[in-house]
Amino acid sequence: MYAQTRRHPRIETSHPCFVERLGDQPLEMFSQTRTLGTGGCAFRSEHALGYRSLTKISLSVAGRVFNADGRVAYERPMPGGLEVGVEFLRITPEDRIHLRQIVEGRKNGS
Repeated sequence: MYAQTRRHPRIETSHPCFVERLGDQPLEMFSQTRTLGTGGCAFRSEHALGYRSLTKISLSVAGRVFNADGRVAYERPMPGGLEVGVEFLRITPEDRIHLRQIVEGRKNGS
């Protein structure tokens, strides 16, 4: 296990997401989140996106779609592919508030 050095807490949760890698070699894929927080998320991928690659991500959580611009913070091998962690660089204040409520509610057992 790795040390918890997160600025924003995350919860283990599975929600559908659509990820677009931006740049010279664009890539689009659907996945499921593994963790989620106000500062980012992690999901499973069959393809490497590339450390520090810029992304757009759309998450469907609690009947609401959240959109964020992000950057790949890590890629770790896992059975059947990679776990990709994305740091949110830009997300609307309203979406960040809703994500915070979801994360805090889940951490507190709601």
